[in-house]
Amino acid sequence: MMVAALAATTLGTALAPTARADSVTAGQAWRIVQQYTGVWTSPPTNLTNGNTVDAPMLGNGDIGVAVGGSIADQTMYIGKNDFFSSSTHAIKPLGRIVVTDSAMSGSSYHVVQNIAQAEVDGTYTLGAQTLATSSWVDANAGMFVTSFTLTGGSAQTIGITLQNGSGGTPTVTTTGSDLDADVYADTGSGSDPHARIAARTIGQTQSISGNKINLTIQPGTTSTLVTGIVSSIDSSSWQSSADSLVGSLSQSDVNTHQSAHRSWWQTYWNQSYVEIPDKSVEKSWYGSLYLLACVSRSGKTAPGLWGDWITGSMGWNGDFHTNYNYEAPFYSALSTNHIAQMDSYDKAVLDWQSGGQSLATQNGYTGVLYPVGISPGGTSADMNLHNQKSDAVNLASDMVMRYEYTDDSTYAAEVYPWLKQVGLFWQNYLSYNATTGTYDILNDAPHEDQSYPQTDSGMSIGLVHLLFQGLIDMSTALGQDSSTRTTWQNIETHLSPLSTMTENGQTILRETQTGSDFINDGNDIDAQAIYPGSLIGLDSSSTLLTDGRNTIGALTNAWDGGNAPATFYAAAARVGYNPNTILTNLHDEAANQSYPNMAVHHSGGGIENLNVTTSGLDEMLLQSFQNDVKVFADWPTGTNAKFGDLLAYGDFLISSSMSANSVQYIRAVSQHGGNLVVTNPWSGSNVEVYKNGTDTGAVSGAKLTIATSAGDTVDLAPAGTSLPTIQTELSQPLQQTTSSSFSSGFESTGPAPTWTDTVDTTGGGSAGVAGICCGLTGPEAGIRTGETSHTGSGSLMYSGLAQGGTNVHAYLKVYDLSGSPLAVGSGKTLSYWIYPQSNATTTWVSAGSTNSTCVAVDLIFTDGSTLRDSGAVDQNGNKIHPASQCGHLTLDAWNHVTVNLGTNNANKQISRILVGFDDPNATGGYRGYLDDLTIS
Repeated sequence: MMVAALAATTLGTALAPTARADSVTAGQAWRIVQQYTGVWTSPPTNLTNGNTVDAPMLGNGDIGVAVGGSIADQTMYIGKNDFFSSSTHAIKPLGRIVVTDSAMSGSSYHVVQNIAQAEVDGTYTLGAQTLATSSWVDANAGMFVTSFTLTGGSAQTIGITLQNGSGGTPTVTTTGSDLDADVYADTGSGSDPHARIAARTIGQTQSISGNKINLTIQPGTTSTLVTGIVSSIDSSSWQSSADSLVGSLSQSDVNTHQSAHRSWWQTYWNQSYVEIPDKSVEKSWYGSLYLLACVSRSGKTAPGLWGDWITGSMGWNGDFHTNYNYEAPFYSALSTNHIAQMDSYDKAVLDWQSGGQSLATQNGYTGVLYPVGISPGGTSADMNLHNQKSDAVNLASDMVMRYEYTDDSTYAAEVYPWLKQVGLFWQNYLSYNATTGTYDILNDAPHEDQSYPQTDSGMSIGLVHLLFQGLIDMSTALGQDSSTRTTWQNIETHLSPLSTMTENGQTILRETQTGSDFINDGNDIDAQAIYPGSLIGLDSSSTLLTDGRNTIGALTNAWDGGNAPATFYAAAARVGYNPNTILTNLHDEAANQSYPNMAVHHSGGGIENLNVTTSGLDEMLLQSFQNDVKVFADWPTGTNAKFGDLLAYGDFLISSSMSANSVQYIRAVSQHGGNLVVTNPWSGSNVEVYKNGTDTGAVSGAKLTIATSAGDTVDLAPAGTSLPTIQTELSQPLQQTTSSSFSSGFESTGPAPTWTDTVDTTGGGSAGVAGICCGLTGPEAGIRTGETSHTGSGSLMYSGLAQGGTNVHAYLKVYDLSGSPLAVGSGKTLSYWIYPQSNATTTWVSAGSTNSTCVAVDLIFTDGSTLRDSGAVDQNGNKIHPASQCGHLTLDAWNHVTVNLGTNNANKQISRILVGFDDPNATGGYRGYLDDLTIS
């Protein structure tokens, strides 16, 4: 009965062929991704300022939900990719669901974003009563679900209020047990999208008053809120379709939906994996892929700048910015083998073709010319060209790279006519220089609004090269336009070379031949000929590679700049820049430039940053854009790593492992057939080749060429390696290179802290704590010499000023062990000495205060869990959570604290060492010292 009713609102299946994933990759991927969650111990704060939110996030590629606020007044912000105003062409928030449980006001706050199953779980405790929630956006339908489970205490009434996108009261009706709210993308006039939010609860007792459901829930029971969300873009019968989604659901139906939802996500994760020692970077890779699947789905409108988490008036209209922002998040689907997530990209671009032709004609050109800001259905929120001609060829980069990765002629036939229009523009726009025999690009600014002349922008040269190579390859595969192909080949061969200049005594790539030269402002325009332009790689000349590396080195502000990270890391890897430097900066992006929801955020970009870690890491592990497979192409010495079923040019799925500085094997699955070309990673030694399980003998050479048919599996390893050995190595987890112990006396001869006075935003954060004095802006944790120490002259001083409220805590990170995680095993002990101060030894602590005792050393494990929340206790049986240490330490004296780590955290690995203060409702200063820290 329900299947037919859902036909109009079920999410589309992938148009791209289903990615092949074997059981080994599936098992490895599922094992790893389940380790990673986002955790909040206080409500998010960055919710409605028009950019990336810091809240727990859910999505199904069409509908996005961001969860904000305490359970006493919790708001579920609902966004949808198709909800664009018909007049301003800006994306608008769809609606809000406000959950109010006033009886739980003042409760604790613990929320977990589970990316493996795409669910957000909340636990809120007040006294003996706990309310637990679990929320998810159905992966297969336009439905949002939240369950409420109450334990302890007495019955409670939970208010569930439906609001429009701005928090106002919508038009409401009831259909059976449903409360229906009809909302509009803007004024509701013209062709503004409409949507219905149809909500009801299952289990327990509900009543409806105005735009509010009152749910009465008894202790020991669970009730479920089901919400159907359908827009007029989805269906002309959007109101009845929303009602049909939830109107007849039983709890068993919801359970069936949830099972299918979880199955969709597990299948998604099965497609590829990476495993590296730096768990922050690894987590960011999986987190980025989680967010990618949340924002893009085949058959649905593509995401704008901020994905489908639309909470208010969004920056830059939340549109499709064509001069890199719209393109970048979809790059992350390529090498990660998630091609289906690219399916939503093309429609908005192709819908603009007639507009692009008109704009070209108006400006005296042929083909298509695109502005900076397009939106769905051939509309635009920003028609400005900003003195740039490169927007359309930038848009073409995703289509060309998708074809080169997949070798999919069916896909080529869909986009080839539009790509020819882009090619037509450049065929006629390029200026032939008879003196140099090259084609020049005139009056095309690399940065927005640069004054003319701007000649031969390196970024555009790279993109035009990529375009014509794609046209040549597609026309060949499709058997079309052989005569025009000759023209394309001539242009591609004779495009102007990249310009160079001298900066700090080194030759670097110049932004233009005439005009802009070098700008180190947080953009990476200078490097975009490398990526996505694909003009320089490890097979290029030594001169080009040196110029490329020098350019990366000169762009010091690009590593975490507002506009660069989405493409800069991949460019750095492609030219073989120092891999330790790349990984160090990737770690900073993951650990310090990311919210707990795993979104990398910078002032200049939203979901474009899904490509920071994915392509940045993948290009270090695997390169193929020069049509040969290079495993561990730019990987640091002494660092083990594994990956499975990453996608290479030519539609090959590649798996490999690095252990003790040696590649163990390469497995290639040929999905399309054709020659597999591999750069030999065994220094010219003989290589054993297995094809479909049969040993075909050993081969040798710097590059190996192996003919394949579609469906072939090729295994390569050093000569003499047996196939069972390869298969065993494939199935093993990463062999970690871990430290056996750690110690610091905070002396100049010991390990220097990685951070000083730095809040760990992903490891607990800070709330209600300011600087203790003297203009300090926050809590402190840093080495002091010659003050108070247990041994030697150095110690770690901690301090802060508690400002009251239910959440008063500060978790400061001190040591980073993620590059070589410290294995707990079964018998490690944490030991440290702590000297909490009173007013007798520092005037910054109030008389009678014990605040300084509410401090403990904390550990972040590689799976994201913490020592403080593990239940571990010290030698006296007190929990090692800082709040549980309150009053158990002697003031103005050295206290020895030890913790048996194996009891509660056996076989985990330590990623970071923190110092935490936690004292709910505390006011006033706290200060003290730590010394002689060991884990052994």
